[in-house]
Amino acid sequence: MNIDQIINILKSTKLFAGMSDSLLYALAFSADITSFSTGDVLVKSSGTELKAIIILEGRAFVQKKSKPIELKSGSVIGMLSLINNSVIKEPVIAGSSGQCLILNSELFNKLSKEFQSFPKHLLDYFQSGLNKQVDELSQVTN
Repeated sequence: MNIDQIINILKSTKLFAGMSDSLLYALAFSADITSFSTGDVLVKSSGTELKAIIILEGRAFVQKKSKPIELKSGSVIGMLSLINNSVIKEPVIAGSSGQCLILNSELFNKLSKEFQSFPKHLLDYFQSGLNKQVDELSQVTN
C-alpha cells in the first residue's frame, strides 16, 4: 500500500477528515505499518502498550463481552487511550489478512507538539461525539 492510499483512507475517516495534509503525511510516513493474518492478536487484553490502530485493509474485531465490534478499512481504535494515557482494554483480533497503521504514544506526543491543532481537533471530535450521545439520551428520556 502506498502513502497516497493511506492518506485517502485517513481522509475518509471521521476522526482524521479535515486535518491538514502535512499532519496526515507525517502520520502516514512515521507510524508503523503492520501486516496481519486471520487470528493474529493486534491488542492483548493484558497489554500495556499505549497505541492506536488504524485499519488500512482487512478486518479485525474488538472482543467485547457482549458482542464483538467489527473494524474495517478506516476504523480507528485507541486514539482516546493515547489522549487519556491508558491502554485499550479489550483484545483486538484479526478477522482476515490485512494491514494497519500503529500510532504509538511517542509518535502521538511528537505529532501533538509539531502540529498543535492535532490534539485540539481530536478533543473537538470526541466532545462532539459525547454531545451527540447526550442529546440522544435526552430525547429518549423526555
